[in-house]
Amino acid sequence: MALEEVLDDPSMLASIRDRKPHVSRGLGKLDHVFSTEIAQTLLFDRGLRAPYIRLWRKGEDIGVRDAAKTKGGADERRVLSGLVDPHYAVSEIRAGATLVFQAMSTYCPEVASFCADLSEDVGCPVAANAFLTPPHAQGAPVHYDMASVFIRQLAGSKTWRLHEPPGTWPIRRSKPGDKPETPLAHEITLHPGDCLYLPRGYYHEGITGEDGSVHITFSDGVEDHWVDVLHDVLDLVAQRTESLRGRLPGRAEALSGESREVWQTVREDMVRALEGLGDEMISALIVRRLQAREEELSRSEPARLAEILSVESKPGDV
Repeated sequence: MALEEVLDDPSMLASIRDRKPHVSRGLGKLDHVFSTEIAQTLLFDRGLRAPYIRLWRKGEDIGVRDAAKTKGGADERRVLSGLVDPHYAVSEIRAGATLVFQAMSTYCPEVASFCADLSEDVGCPVAANAFLTPPHAQGAPVHYDMASVFIRQLAGSKTWRLHEPPGTWPIRRSKPGDKPETPLAHEITLHPGDCLYLPRGYYHEGITGEDGSVHITFSDGVEDHWVDVLHDVLDLVAQRTESLRGRLPGRAEALSGESREVWQTVREDMVRALEGLGDEMISALIVRRLQAREEELSRSEPARLAEILSVESKPGDV
């Protein structure tokens, strides 16, 4: 069970999910999923482009260069392909930048396999990003995420400062430069084998001390919420209610207040349509979304290009 690799007591997920932080200690290594060795391979051998790689320093996205310069001129392969220059990335890490691998399940098989297993355990698709931070450094600025995440420490240590959310489950992203007006809730230092479950909406920032840090985050950012079902409901009501499909009043009507009569008609029609849907229809809309998510989670047999192209060798072929 992949959930056991990020939560010391998997049975408690239901009680903390999206609600309160939780720290699991002593979970052991996760080297088969991600490590500095895998990071080395991704950076120097795989040839990744932005935005799969990002660099953050002191809360600022400093960008990555897409060409490798040599004494003899530009490396033509990197210029044409737009690959990130690994040597430039390393020089920025030495200067205090955090290296971030994003959307890792799209190009790292080890991470993709673990995300698939964790998805089955938590019941929704899981994404992963990895962060490599040198000593005495801060990468991303203080912010909150729209998804709950498991922050799994793999090497070194990092201290996290958590502030209460601006509200329960915010629906708008925090903006660069936003400062939390809520009180400091926790200050937690993670060591190898530790994992912090961070509910969506909690402001957080991570800072390293004497040690650098390697951690990977697993997020459940694509789970459906009630507001998504309400969008489905309004789409259905609009199909059945003529007034909802009407053109908005003009600026003059809105300023003069004439639009109020139109809105009263739209509101009354919408309420009647909603009452006419019934609980069974709402349940059907929920089931439809759940089925779509389950289909996304299901592991389908990978396509075999040789078979599709009809170039697969057959018995007796030389």
